[in-house]
Amino acid sequence: MRAARLFTTISIMEQNSLYDRPDLYDLMAPRDPILERFYVETASECGGRVLDLACGTGRLTIPLAQAGLEVIGGDLSSAMLERARIYASSHAVEPRFIQLDMRNFDLEGRTFDTIIVAVNSVLHLHSLDDFKGFFGSVGRHLSPNGRLVFDAFLPNIAMLNSDPNKRELIGTVVHDGLGAITVEETARYDPLTQVRHVDWYWSSKKEKDFWQVALPMRSIFPQEMPLLVASGGLHLIERFGDFDRSPLALGSTRQICVCGL
Repeated sequence: MRAARLFTTISIMEQNSLYDRPDLYDLMAPRDPILERFYVETASECGGRVLDLACGTGRLTIPLAQAGLEVIGGDLSSAMLERARIYASSHAVEPRFIQLDMRNFDLEGRTFDTIIVAVNSVLHLHSLDDFKGFFGSVGRHLSPNGRLVFDAFLPNIAMLNSDPNKRELIGTVVHDGLGAITVEETARYDPLTQVRHVDWYWSSKKEKDFWQVALPMRSIFPQEMPLLVASGGLHLIERFGDFDRSPLALGSTRQICVCGL
């Protein structure tokens, strides 16, 4: 299941899903050398076998394979996986890609030294059952000293209280076939479910709102995170506030979690 991961990319698939359009998704999820270095170094420290959940188009799977690690990329979107295979071939690496739902998966007894869920993809889990299924599936696939590593935005109260009727510009990108594209969003936060219901609107010079997608994202507060991890039988080993491994602190914008059995 994804994020965009954002960005990473196993999600609860919906009609007009962003993950059905990898050409558009990739424009909003450019490579990030700092993020790549963190995950490659962390996986290398833990061991050679890696499962990259919500792998999308291989944003992390390919750098992990280039580092000499044995990698499987898993995602719910067949369109994202198809593009990931093309990208991997063009980079002369051969990670294995599998279609799966990260809330409940079984890779026939295989275990991994590192399981990764990057770029906020864990926020596509909404209910307690989602989290139990995810952490339980991860636990069954971790080696005895294996690690689950993932990152998630820290909730921003000002952002959660944004006007649900106001469109905000979040990016301007250039598509090979469609030219310049603007991407806007509206967002409505449900405090009972802690889900921020985001809608993205894509417009080209020729057509306004030619693509609209929903991106419902769960908010996970810092004191809540260890409880969710424990709900699936894992425990939080350490937590960082950024990919430079700085401590989680006031002013951090994300929480990067390392978990074990």
